Amino acid sequence: MISPRYEGDHIDDPSARLVAFGNQLVQVHIALRERLEELGDHLEEHLAGERGRPIDLRTHCLSFCAAVTTHHTAEDDGAFPVLAREHPELRPVLDELGRDHRIVTDALRELAELVERAGEGGVSALALRTELDSVAALLETHFTYEERRLADALSGLTGRLGAVDADLVARAVQVPRDP
Repeated sequence: MISPRYEGDHIDDPSARLVAFGNQLVQVHIALRERLEELGDHLEEHLAGERGRPIDLRTHCLSFCAAVTTHHTAEDDGAFPVLAREHPELRPVLDELGRDHRIVTDALRELAELVERAGEGGVSALALRTELDSVAALLETHFTYEERRLADALSGLTGRLGAVDADLVARAVQVPRDP
């Protein structure tokens, strides 16, 4: 598949953007995985005393959590309703993914709360590592399932969507910016 050219935040050829939706979903997940790995590295550096400012870890965690939340909100409010209308057979999958999003939101909230308490000295290193590992496992399972079940359907929307629906889907597959 030919990859589209980007100009700023927008793809310069709307038809290329449509072809790319499935690939863009995978790319946004790769970017989120990389940010999660960076957060894990930051946590390890913090726990080893190499990063002495808990506020930096907190900021990094909040940035990551916001990126995942933005992506999932755009899916729930935009891409999933479009997919449900265009591919009614995917409704059970989309419902399941929506439930996953709520579980991920709860896990991210717990992680952020632990990081906040860690800045106050109220959380063990083991608790932080365990929670981050749990979030990583949850997201990996979620991303893999979502890619397997939706990427082809998203790519199949080529030329079938009006501008409003195309923009709704595009928001859900936009790679998050670095903080």
